[in-house]
Amino acid sequence: MKKLILASKKLQGSLILVYENGVLKSFSNEFKKPLNAFQEAEIKRVLQFNFSNVNTPDYVAIGLDLVSSDAKNGGQRVALFCGAYKQKYGNSYLVSGKEGALLKQLPLTDQVDFEKIVTAYFECNEWWASPKNISGLVTRINELRQWMTAPDATATKWHFPNGYSKTREQECKSNEELQAYWKHLREQGYKKTRVGIVETWKKVI
Repeated sequence: MKKLILASKKLQGSLILVYENGVLKSFSNEFKKPLNAFQEAEIKRVLQFNFSNVNTPDYVAIGLDLVSSDAKNGGQRVALFCGAYKQKYGNSYLVSGKEGALLKQLPLTDQVDFEKIVTAYFECNEWWASPKNISGLVTRINELRQWMTAPDATATKWHFPNGYSKTREQECKSNEELQAYWKHLREQGYKKTRVGIVETWKKVI
């Protein structure tokens, strides 16, 4: 049996889907606020009766976040990857049915570690890290981790302050220098984030 719990802050509750033998057995509306006609239609549109066809980003797109399931890691990782892809390219990533399973198999026990991997992947301009897709991330995971931890041969070229400085970031005169500064920030425990429409870096606690 597989259970998906899809939460909504706006509706103050969750939708619980239970699958048995790969088929939807039951679902329970645990929202405190009633669904309007549009919300009900959107849920019916993305609802899948076969578990193999479940696409977590479809639920995320209508405001439902996966908070618990037997496939929690795969679903959350797909959603995180899709969010990073859209942030970089401005359009949605089309997920194949097998890609969630690929991400779930990655031997990373900490969600923060996976977020760092995804962030680094989208910042990496090495030939082996293009084009950006889930299969490429999984296939090149070892090269990516080496790239993240390798000594920076260009570190002596520039001086970077401890902590994030928007001014120093804007002073970067080349993509190579900018990439080196971002790598410097990641090594200090910073993560790129978005505040409204502004991109910035915040230290992960």
